[in-house]
Amino acid sequence: MNDYNINKIYLGDCMELSKDIPDNFIDLVVTSPPYADTRSYGKGVDIIKPKYFPDWILSLFTEAERFIKPTGSFILNINDRVVNGERSTYVYKTIINILDNTNLKLFDRYIWYKQNGLPTTGNMRLNDRIEYIFHFVKDVKNFKDNMDEVRIPYSPVTINRLKYKVRSSYKVSDDGTTLPSPRVKRKPNPKGTKPTTVFDFLTRGSMRGGKHPAPFHPQLPEFFIKWLTDKNDIVLDPFMGGGTTAEVSIKLGRQFIGFETSKKYITDMITPRIEEAYKWIDNQKSQSVD
Repeated sequence: MNDYNINKIYLGDCMELSKDIPDNFIDLVVTSPPYADTRSYGKGVDIIKPKYFPDWILSLFTEAERFIKPTGSFILNINDRVVNGERSTYVYKTIINILDNTNLKLFDRYIWYKQNGLPTTGNMRLNDRIEYIFHFVKDVKNFKDNMDEVRIPYSPVTINRLKYKVRSSYKVSDDGTTLPSPRVKRKPNPKGTKPTTVFDFLTRGSMRGGKHPAPFHPQLPEFFIKWLTDKNDIVLDPFMGGGTTAEVSIKLGRQFIGFETSKKYITDMITPRIEEAYKWIDNQKSQSVD
């Protein structure tokens, strides 16, 4: 099925629509599904109870194992909640269920630190400022990796430290004490250091519009698209929501596919954002010619 349409929004349930994606077709999935029993997305969207969520989303990952390219990745942004005073474990069960029932590998987990998250209710509970991001691949040693595209500048302290020889590791003696290793001179990468596994992407409060009840900021898909894809690669968002992933994909020179169950979201939010993104591309091209 090599004539599958790209750069298109498909109206419908991603669990069914994903069955039509050809094998080894998608380079990257970046998505954030409706969190289990956490908020309302309107009358047309069913909210899955936490106990059913792991099996519900497994059907998507079963298809993803087939349609993701051997060098592809799947980025899942998800969060849990507190139920009757206890932290829900459905997110952990979801990840284990995926690993137990597909051949996808969990390459890593990342923490999204939300600086301007909402305060947590209840005097005994700390303010909750994190969400989870899980990174699945088919092959932990052979997925597409453009690390130089997402490197960040070294801090002044690190730059100063790299002028001198430093210890890179320590060994432990038989009696349990540390033995310092020889000092070595490390050469900084001219493009910067690697990012950490803790991200501080901006949140909804930093976005214009805000018609969707749970948008993520463009910084999130932008980072992973830059890191895990090349120009013209295909990026899929099975839960398009407000269309952020598609918009960023276009601006970064990638192709997109999106699934969405809400016709209103497609008409009022996604389509205008995509049209605006293409206009932005045309404007960039005209400026470069001038």
